[in-house]
Order: sequence, then C-alpha cells, then structure tokens
Amino acid sequence: MTRNQRAATLIEMVVGLMVAIPVVLTLIDLIMMTLAVQINDSAAREADRLAASGDPNQAVSRAQRVVARLNQTMAGYVSNVTLVGVTFNPTNMLATEASLVPYGGVVQGAVTVQTQVTVTPILIRYVYTGPYTFVAQQTCPITYNIPNTAGGQPVPP
Repeated sequence: MTRNQRAATLIEMVVGLMVAIPVVLTLIDLIMMTLAVQINDSAAREADRLAASGDPNQAVSRAQRVVARLNQTMAGYVSNVTLVGVTFNPTNMLATEASLVPYGGVVQGAVTVQTQVTVTPILIRYVYTGPYTFVAQQTCPITYNIPNTAGGQPVPP
C-alpha cells in the first residue's frame, strides 16, 4: 500500500465511525428505554397482584414492598421505579371492611396500582430533552373474607 492509500483508508474509517457511533448509542438508548418500560409494567403487575391478595388495609404496604425490592435488586439505568398510587373500586371498600369487623363477611371489588419510572438516556437527551417518565397501571379483582372474631355463628352480609 502506498502512503496515499493508507491515508484514504484512515479517513474513510474515521468518517464511518462518525456515523456508526451515534447510531449505535441511539440504539442502546432505545433498547434501555424499552427495557425500562417492560420493567415498570412488570412491577405494576406484580405489585397489583400482591395488593389484591390479602387484607385490603395492607394493600399499599404490600405494593410498596414490591417496588422497594425491585429498586434494591436493580442497579444502574433503571433503578428508580416509584409507586404512584393504589386505588380501590368501589372507593369505599376500606370503610366496608371496617364495618364488617368483628362479625366477618366478604369484601369484593378491584384494586388498581400505578407505578412510574424515569429514564435519562445518554444520547437521545441531546436531541429531545429528557428525562422521560413512563407510567404503568394494572387492575386486579380482589375478594377478601373478613374473619369472624366475635365468636359464635357468622352473620351473612
């Protein structure tokens, strides 16, 4: 190879890398954002499933434990999943449960858990300002049998 051919090859490689590196970084950002959305959706699904299992008075703490455990095990790019809210349908489900104590009964309805994750990409933020917040919401039916703690025969609802 002559000297001019080596210089031309070097210039072609530099120009090619100037195009290839931003494309690869953009793809990595998009993959990480997709991963964050999937992790958030999975967190909402698991938190909702656990919130619906058991006493409705403790649903929020069960959902918070799921999110806290996820944040402890995840590190780096997606580590800030937060619990936005836990709502019940009908909205008076907790009051209905309180009115059935100590005689027992069944509380039915649905619980909705909403989570969010914030992602700050590496390269995309220079094109479109970030950070990006993604919200996931899951709803699950809930049926809870309140135990009879008064003794004797349970009173039907």
